[in-house]
Amino acid sequence: MMAEYLYPVWKGWPSNRTALIAEVGMNHGGDGGLAWEMIRSAHENGADFVKLQSFITEEFFHPSLPYFSNTKSMELSFDTQKRLFSKSKEKGIRLITTPFDFKSVDMVEEFELPAYKIASMDNDNIPLLRYVAEKQRPVLVSCGMANLGEIEKVVNIMKQEGNDNLILVHCISDYPTKPKDLNLEMINLLKSTFKKPVGLSDHSVGLHSSYIAASLGVAVIEKHFTTDRTLHEKFPDADHNISLEPGELKDLRQFCETVPVMMGGAPRLLTENEISGRHDLRRGFYSKRDITLGEKISLENTVLLRPVSGIAANAWDFVCGKEVKKNIPKGNPIFYSDLGL
Repeated sequence: MMAEYLYPVWKGWPSNRTALIAEVGMNHGGDGGLAWEMIRSAHENGADFVKLQSFITEEFFHPSLPYFSNTKSMELSFDTQKRLFSKSKEKGIRLITTPFDFKSVDMVEEFELPAYKIASMDNDNIPLLRYVAEKQRPVLVSCGMANLGEIEKVVNIMKQEGNDNLILVHCISDYPTKPKDLNLEMINLLKSTFKKPVGLSDHSVGLHSSYIAASLGVAVIEKHFTTDRTLHEKFPDADHNISLEPGELKDLRQFCETVPVMMGGAPRLLTENEISGRHDLRRGFYSKRDITLGEKISLENTVLLRPVSGIAANAWDFVCGKEVKKNIPKGNPIFYSDLGL
């Protein structure tokens, strides 16, 4: 059964479709051409949304950090990002972003993005949360590193800003996430506690955890994406090693398409083959030997065999002990008329 509180965020979004977000992030290594190649490939292989990270390194990293310079090298200029957002809009690609600072939010606002994403590192960044929430666009907030009290604060901030378009995204901020740390039960807890759509930002290797999340009826699944995992050698500080390649993204899309079909409904309807099987595959009463007038039906003189031609096996409690009103030759199906009924 698909869970409640799903899919109210995007107007007209199908009520049983899990949205796939392909997270390009910094996998482009600061190369705008490679970024576009990844955006295009993700879209062609089933991503509903493709996501970048928009930032000015100096606005969120102290220059003393050892990975400051590497992060700076993977920063896309605002001009490059604007070209990517414009081109995506022209091609009908839903390109969204995770902004790390106010200037980045301002830069992308002109493109009227279908959603913003707040990273786990910023789910306690109250000024940024408020600034994004007040844009009145759907907001996905990753819940990595957060406890339930902090998640409640996120929900309240959105409410205070009059923005009800929130998706809480279960996330483990540990790359790659080990199976024992995935805690996918949190998906159901977040749904029941906050009555909001819930997604999964999946940092595990492979597709198994995303398959489980899709079966739990998540609103969105986010997976890192690359055109080639061997790019990890060129960009070791990016996320190629936990990213899906195009064929894997396509597999995930196809699985998500089949989930509502497989979940079906309850109570269910019998299939056509099951309906015919009620006659062909179930058992009915047959005489094990010649049965004479006046004998009572028992296991000694009857046998239950396929197919049902007369009385069905499910009538055993009613029929057992009834007297036969005529002689029944061995091997014949037994009918209610044989019992005077």
